[in-house]
Amino acid sequence: MGVDKIFQAAVQLPATELSELVLSLQGLLEAQRERPAAEGQPQGSIELKMINGCGPYAYLRYYKGQKNGRGQYGSKYLGKWPVQKVV
Repeated sequence: MGVDKIFQAAVQLPATELSELVLSLQGLLEAQRERPAAEGQPQGSIELKMINGCGPYAYLRYYKGQKNGRGQYGSKYLGKWPVQKVV
């Protein structure tokens, strides 16, 4: 799926889901760069997990910001590792 198709789908999202998409994409970009943000809390990483002896399965962990004065993280399942890259 190309960027144009993704963008066309994103246009139809409500503001809260669009905001979540932006934060998760920022986390994914940082995780792929494999280095933390210049300042403050790391924005994203990829965690590999074994589940019941199967896997590894990849999860994107990303920082969503503050809620009630505390940091909050989001998580997205990326698939069985190695993740197939979409071209």
